[in-house]
Amino acid sequence: MNAVSPICLTDLAPALRWSDPAAVGPVLRHARLLDGWWRSLPLPRVLDLAGPTWLANALARLAAEQWGHLELGEFLPALRAVRVDLDDIAEPVRGAVLATAGDWDRLLSASCDAIAAWRLPPGCGVLEIASTVAWRAVHPFTGDTGRAPAPSPVLVVEAVRTIANWMPAAAPEHVHNALAYLTSATGADTAADGAPPPVLDDPALEAPQSPATRAIRTLRALRAQREEEQQAAAEAPAAPVPGDPEGPARRFRSSLLGPGRTLRRPAFGPPKGVRDDPAGAAPEPPELGRHPLVDLLEELFRGWADLERMVAAERLFAADPISIRLLADQLNVDLAAIRNAQRTVEERLLGWLASPEGEGITQHLADLSEQLGSVTTIDHLISAHPDHPVDVPSLGTPLWRVVITLFTDRRMHNGWLVSDDPQRLRWQTREMLGDAPSLTDAGLRLARIGIRQQSLRAWLLSTPGVSIRDGHVLVDPAVPMEAPAPAAGFGGHSGVAPEVAGSTTTNGLPIRRRPGAAAAPRPDPAPRVASAARCFRAPDGRWWHRVDVTGDHLNGAPVTVPPGYATHLGLQPGRLLCLTAPGADLLVLVWRDEAAFDSLRPLLRRLSAQPGDRVFITVNGDRLDARRLPAADLSDHGPTSRALHLIGYTAPAPTEEALKIIARRISEDGEDSTADPRTLLDRLNRRGDTDIAAELRPVLMTAH
Repeated sequence: MNAVSPICLTDLAPALRWSDPAAVGPVLRHARLLDGWWRSLPLPRVLDLAGPTWLANALARLAAEQWGHLELGEFLPALRAVRVDLDDIAEPVRGAVLATAGDWDRLLSASCDAIAAWRLPPGCGVLEIASTVAWRAVHPFTGDTGRAPAPSPVLVVEAVRTIANWMPAAAPEHVHNALAYLTSATGADTAADGAPPPVLDDPALEAPQSPATRAIRTLRALRAQREEEQQAAAEAPAAPVPGDPEGPARRFRSSLLGPGRTLRRPAFGPPKGVRDDPAGAAPEPPELGRHPLVDLLEELFRGWADLERMVAAERLFAADPISIRLLADQLNVDLAAIRNAQRTVEERLLGWLASPEGEGITQHLADLSEQLGSVTTIDHLISAHPDHPVDVPSLGTPLWRVVITLFTDRRMHNGWLVSDDPQRLRWQTREMLGDAPSLTDAGLRLARIGIRQQSLRAWLLSTPGVSIRDGHVLVDPAVPMEAPAPAAGFGGHSGVAPEVAGSTTTNGLPIRRRPGAAAAPRPDPAPRVASAARCFRAPDGRWWHRVDVTGDHLNGAPVTVPPGYATHLGLQPGRLLCLTAPGADLLVLVWRDEAAFDSLRPLLRRLSAQPGDRVFITVNGDRLDARRLPAADLSDHGPTSRALHLIGYTAPAPTEEALKIIARRISEDGEDSTADPRTLLDRLNRRGDTDIAAELRPVLMTAH
């Protein structure tokens, strides 16, 4: 059944039911809406006419100006059932919330009056935060399922109005068109009190026009023309969109959306990267010497082809990577050309980082890891070096975004840059602070798990059940928190959890996709290393993976690893991981169709490996260790000895003890509870260790 939602604004914000229309009318008045619309007009219709940005802006003003004493979760109760990751909120609001409330739930528990007392950073006030919250309440009624970080509607509206006020009449036509598009989409041409500016119908009575007045009149004319075109389109029969699950149902309409509900990119003018310089002069090269880290990268990227630089900027280092198909369409090139360019970019960058020319950046990353500790915010990362906010000219991307991508020991998680499993860190935080220590003592304790002083307060406030009162850190045991997984499934390289292959993250050099795009299938639930073939747990807790060396491996062929082991290292489909092997060799583990090392030839040569040898590898952080077990004639060894050899155990052992050793080596917790012969065989077969099972089966079946 296709029906318009009967929910009105008073259902979304119950406080409006008892409000005085004379008090809220000036804020909720809109030229295209009837007086008192908030009591009767369905919200989807309101969004059709006024737009979500305008409505979120109006709700924020009401919350701050007339219901400042109400918690935001009480003013907009529907938000209590909404879980919002802070990654889905754009700066500067995200940084302000992280530094004050710490998380979404605490933000909803605060009133606008309380928020006003917070120490908010410049450029972000109560209205900016409240309008972002209101946007989340309005968003479900737009029909938009996108997950891009939402900017503050107040900042959007004010930015558009500022541009309109300073727009000169002599601005190019495509600039006026761009401003008209933004103004119409945001409702920024509505005056502060909700009513449109008056129009002087008699030209003889018009006062001299300021640039702002001329811009507003131009915008109103363009908007009227757009409305006429929409009216004509509405009268024509609409063709169903293929694949649209809602078919001809009435849906939220926006000038921002094109066919198939994809984001429309209006033709404001040529893209800045391909515009002709009217003076015919080439852009001046960047001034060298002022930003040495930027200069290092600029020297590298400036020598690349245009396509390679575009792929690096739009795919590798972008906060919102564009899909390969869309980039190919925009550049009018083949998909294969984009893929080849990306492969070239990755190889060049990895090679450069391992070379003397890239030593400055490599050392900076190492120093930065020590400075930031195990957790940090984006704000702290940006302020950690004066070069970080500076754009790399060839990319048009700030250095800090490049740094996040190049990190191999940390990833983004809910607005935090972390170098360990965040769930485990929060659990450890609560465990270490159960006796209500002072803030100073808490800082000393948490320094043991890498929490630096600059991140201490924000980290504590973002941890469930932790609060700061009268200089002491309190932990509320009544606040539930899920215990971390017993196995160390985080190797310091995992990508951003919520996004399928590609949204935000820091796995060395991830091959990322635009959020919402089709992604490589990801096993669900994530495979466990204890269930991965040829993976064995040492007594010290480290997991080793066996590689059976072949001639192809020695010639540089890829070496596959099971998904469980790749996941254990923190790798996810569509991303890659850079590892330093013995001798400072650089190895790349990438998960495309399957997880595999691009090549182990440098390592195998260093180990003097030969076909038939077995090499066992383990990873700690970004360091790879390896041990070679030379090929040997085991024909005179018994079945259990040959089975032990396959797990890297070369000492002799009786059958019963051998079964316990194998059971412990494939157990997640190192126990030998699966040492029962039939259970052990079943477990080995399920893992894919059929070679070990084949060695054991004859002797076990004979004995039992």
